[in-house]
Amino acid sequence: MVLIGKPEVQVGETKIYGSKATTHLVEVERVLKGDPGEGSLRISSMPPTCTAGETYPDGDPLDTPERVIIFATKQGAEWVTMTPAQGVLPFPQGSNLPFH
Repeated sequence: MVLIGKPEVQVGETKIYGSKATTHLVEVERVLKGDPGEGSLRISSMPPTCTAGETYPDGDPLDTPERVIIFATKQGAEWVTMTPAQGVLPFPQGSNLPFH
């Protein structure tokens, strides 16, 4: 799934590949690909699983008040960002999509 949205609040945690991941409630502005259903979505940030120490050494990409593009996939019944580094892109109002 690919969507434009804005993270609203952290709503819990989940485990992804044995690592703790933060789950966010995301206000969906527009779905570009896929069918996530209606309303806000719970999406977890994929943590880098090959690092020791902090869960998100470079910061949780969904821990932002800014508008973003999210690339996500389903794992079981939960949505998670595709990768730790490229699952979330900043997308300020008035920006053009970085792809066709």
